[in-house]
Amino acid sequence: MLLNRARLTDLMKKAGIPVLISAKPENAIYLTSYHPMGSRTIKDRLTYVLYFADEAKAPLALCPSVDLRQMRELSWLPEDQVMPFVEFKTGKDQGLVTDKFGFLAEQIRGAGYATDQVGVETSFLPENILNSFRAALPDAKFVNSDPVIKRARAVKTPEEIERLRKACRATEAGCKKLIECASRLWFEDEAAAAARAASMMQGAETIGFCAVGSALRSANVHNNPRHEPITTGSVFRFDYGAIYDGYWGDLARTFVMGKPNPAQQKYHDAVKAAQEAGLSAVRPGVTADYIYKEALKGGQVYDPELRREHVGHGLGLEVHEEPLLRLGNEQVIEAGMVICVEVGKYLADIGGFQIEDTVLVTDTGIEILDSLPKGVSLPIE
Repeated sequence: MLLNRARLTDLMKKAGIPVLISAKPENAIYLTSYHPMGSRTIKDRLTYVLYFADEAKAPLALCPSVDLRQMRELSWLPEDQVMPFVEFKTGKDQGLVTDKFGFLAEQIRGAGYATDQVGVETSFLPENILNSFRAALPDAKFVNSDPVIKRARAVKTPEEIERLRKACRATEAGCKKLIECASRLWFEDEAAAAARAASMMQGAETIGFCAVGSALRSANVHNNPRHEPITTGSVFRFDYGAIYDGYWGDLARTFVMGKPNPAQQKYHDAVKAAQEAGLSAVRPGVTADYIYKEALKGGQVYDPELRREHVGHGLGLEVHEEPLLRLGNEQVIEAGMVICVEVGKYLADIGGFQIEDTVLVTDTGIEILDSLPKGVSLPIE
């Protein structure tokens, strides 16, 4: 199961939220273990999940009728707790929920929470949907459930960790192909295409992002690969993530094609030192702020002007999750978190430099989930 029921239940009780309605696709996947294709491609096709802090009350999912059979097959919820609703009325809608807001409100009333706090994803749901819930439950107090679900998802279950391992393997396969193609001085877009294929052959369902840039284009943080050659003496940088069964990979590396010049060496050294200092700082009990400060301290030995707004983030069903490794964030690191530790520096007249690893936080430190090289020089074949 993807869901950590005990953790979510505890967080809901502490927040005084006896019931929540979740519709954000990543949260619905987490709560039900059902990962539909449409959740990421058809943005308006939402599945609504009703989840109670009282574990004696079974969760309920209200899904589009076209997804009913598959959701009942793949979700951990009992079949009678997965109900279909009509997206567009046809006049032949017997057995289908035609008023999803009224239906969910009736379930909440039946559970005895019509006048309690009801959690909703206020940063995700549009105002018209929020207003429909308010109209259906006029005596309830709707509160933001985003912090509760984000904090629950920050620590991964064993099944989530296994999916993240596979996402990282698929991502690393693509990264290795990028390194191989760069060493042969391919074009950026052709190297990216080969990387995508390598990840898919390793089991990825799709590629989340493929930022590839060479020469001065490497300084474009989210550079789309172009039909431009990778050339001797230039900086080559990639930030790349494949998705496996809903879960993201995220890795980045920077190389100089051949021998680096002094400026290239300096900034690569700074980024590498900062990223490795950040890795060394990760362990249960420290704060995100502490990791940030340790990373910057390590990198500023080589580059006193090194500046970062963050040095990493949680990874899971989304590419950026809690914890965010930034200045002032006092969130405590816990075993079971999966975190990307990354540092970058981007100079328009020299190039972009970035190194990123994905790590699993263990009881005593970390397990790095990739084995990509970090040296500055990439030999040309």
